[in-house]
Amino acid sequence: MKQELYHGKIKQYNPEKGFGFIASNGEDIFFHISDYPAAEGEPKRNEKVKFLVVENQGKYKAIKIERVDPNPAKTKKNKIMDHNKSITNELLSNLRR
Repeated sequence: MKQELYHGKIKQYNPEKGFGFIASNGEDIFFHISDYPAAEGEPKRNEKVKFLVVENQGKYKAIKIERVDPNPAKTKKNKIMDHNKSITNELLSNLRR
């Protein structure tokens, strides 16, 4: 496998052992929790991710794993709505003064 960005879904994760597998292009790719973004919590089954792959003792291992937003349009819409709400609240508070 080349050093390119791959996409897949978390197939399974064992929190007691700290590793799991990502399903990508019909293959199961090993990952260790140390290569997962710790600030975002533990991996969840069927969660979409993107990652790089390296060969590790003749097998493939996912590194530099990042979560993929499952619904970017909805996330963008929510951010816009939150921003608009904050502007509206600011304008109303200025009018009340």
